[in-house]
Amino acid sequence: MAHQHGGKVAEVAERRRAADAAAGRVAADIVLSGGRIVDVLSGRLLPGDLAIAGARIAAIGDVTHCIGPTTEKIDYAGRFILPGFIDPHFHTGFSQVTIERLAELIVPQGTVALSTCFYESAAIGGLRAVEEQLERAKGTGLDVLLSPFHASALNLGEFGCTRRFSLEDMKALLDRPECVELREWSDAVRQLPVPGIAETWEHAIRRGHVIGGHLEGLSGAALQAAAAQGVCSDHEAITPEEALERVKLGIYVQMREGSSTQDMVRLLPAITEQGANPALFSVCSDEQELHDLADDGHLDGKLRTLVRHGLAPIDAVRLVTLNAARSLGVERDYGAVTPGRFASLVVVDNLADFNVLATFAKGKLAARDGQYLLERSTRPYPEAFTGTVKLGRTFRAEDFALPIKDGAARLRAIHMRPSYLETRELHLDLEIARGSVVGGPARDIAKLAVADRHEASGRLSVALTHGFGVRRGAFAATINAGIMNLFVMGVDDADMALAANRIAELDGGIVVVEGGEVVAELPMPVLGILSHAPLEDSLAAMRGVANALKTRIGSPHKGLVPMAGFACLAVSIPELKLTDRGLVRVERSGARRYVPLLVGDAPASHALQAV
Repeated sequence: MAHQHGGKVAEVAERRRAADAAAGRVAADIVLSGGRIVDVLSGRLLPGDLAIAGARIAAIGDVTHCIGPTTEKIDYAGRFILPGFIDPHFHTGFSQVTIERLAELIVPQGTVALSTCFYESAAIGGLRAVEEQLERAKGTGLDVLLSPFHASALNLGEFGCTRRFSLEDMKALLDRPECVELREWSDAVRQLPVPGIAETWEHAIRRGHVIGGHLEGLSGAALQAAAAQGVCSDHEAITPEEALERVKLGIYVQMREGSSTQDMVRLLPAITEQGANPALFSVCSDEQELHDLADDGHLDGKLRTLVRHGLAPIDAVRLVTLNAARSLGVERDYGAVTPGRFASLVVVDNLADFNVLATFAKGKLAARDGQYLLERSTRPYPEAFTGTVKLGRTFRAEDFALPIKDGAARLRAIHMRPSYLETRELHLDLEIARGSVVGGPARDIAKLAVADRHEASGRLSVALTHGFGVRRGAFAATINAGIMNLFVMGVDDADMALAANRIAELDGGIVVVEGGEVVAELPMPVLGILSHAPLEDSLAAMRGVANALKTRIGSPHKGLVPMAGFACLAVSIPELKLTDRGLVRVERSGARRYVPLLVGDAPASHALQAV
């Protein structure tokens, strides 16, 4: 399926201009000379020059006939010219900044396109919020390959959020020229008792979009049923065996390497040791926080890791370029340095460190030596995108007391393993005093509270967690997988209340509290999940948050905020989750049931309908 970004009319004009330059009828705009082209199609390094005409590559090799008096010549002798990097599965909300600010950070790192759904924004601000960000992405050097996600359109009222985005809105996004994919599909989704859900898949098929999967834990018949529906990619494999089963069915494995989940190195032996064809592998972030993007790199950082763990450099480059483009159906425009593709290119100094020296975005020099060169947007977001954190109450310390009598009790706890998304259900024998666990921090037990932030209902639920490494204080956030409610995790009730109330004052964000003091915070007032402040300010604030989570809260785990957020996702990925209405046991089949905090109590409510 040819990517329709910019429309067919624009593509015709772009290709005509590139062809005329390639034939020598008109002069190229830019010639990159002296470098070595990483040819991901043949797997070779090609010495030669490269001519750019407008947005597209005109010619490679001997391009002297393309040069005219107006052609700009840039010498990259001894450097390597790569296709621009593509992230095939990225959730922008977890980056903590608006799409414009995200571009300012990752375009200098070589990323020229990413597939994203904006589902977080859709759930809060509806279709208008998605359309606003699509428009703002234009001209940033970062192409949005739109991949709508059905979760935004499901009736999640049971989980504390009224519907602001419908399946009709989903179809409207599927009709947009930026759209390339229907995201996170499986046979179980098509079988949901939700009127219109299967029709969105049919609509995507008719439009020629690829179908991206969410195949967590699936194998055998369920996996093959997904493949039969056209699912051609999956970002949820966590073992080499799962990866091999997927590629055998022609499903691209998008090896995930984000802030809270790191599967890439675990999956790599499927290629390096078990001989799987690397052509069916790519890498993705899924979620990656702002400070990690800045400090570890985006796809450039993943390239360094792949090569360090034994993958051949050109194969590694294929994973973040050609293979990613193929998995999204956009190979005609992206993924290789060859005539007709977009002149979205990366220049690096070597094929081990992948230090990005320059990024070209559709023929424009967008970044050089780590500096973003395009215009930075200062236009504020509409007022309708603020004031979205509606709690309906001021919190007190006693609101975070466990609703359990003092004494011995067997309680459920949400257990998280670092770098995995699945949350296990533990039954723990504990001593309760004044609504807290005696000796909780020493046993790696902390409280998790979830409050409704959408309807000002005042709803709040409190439960227990295990494995998050929280030893002191508390932290709170309004960005998390699923419904973007306010969550607070901590071991001190007063600190939990202070963190929650400070979030309300900021109109969304991340707050860290210890000893009755706010020690770090990142305001995110755009929809309560994004910062539009200058990138440098947001980055400094987020680094302060990350440092405080380690030094003041005591957790050693990377990606603690998204880790905690996935404990609130009572829609998919088993097993025990917390919503503003209580604990929910989630099964891979899609069934969900409220369960009580106290083991042995009657169920807190009826079985939930699959949504």
